[in-house]
Amino acid sequence: MLRVTEDVMTQEICQLIMVETKAEMDKVIEVIKNLKIEVKDEWTDGLITGLDLAINVLKKDKNAISVSQT
Repeated sequence: MLRVTEDVMTQEICQLIMVETKAEMDKVIEVIKNLKIEVKDEWTDGLITGLDLAINVLKKDKNAISVSQT
């Protein structure tokens, strides 16, 4: 009985940590989105592409890595 209670508490703590981590990642993604500037030349285009890649990686988009390697 004690073991079951510990397992339930562990699962609840893990869920809470995941929710908090997701909230922090969403904040980081918003900061990165706010860093985007108007594309004026190749350098700024590359910067925006890098920021988009960072956002996709933070969102755990599996296509982000394969797209960046092409």
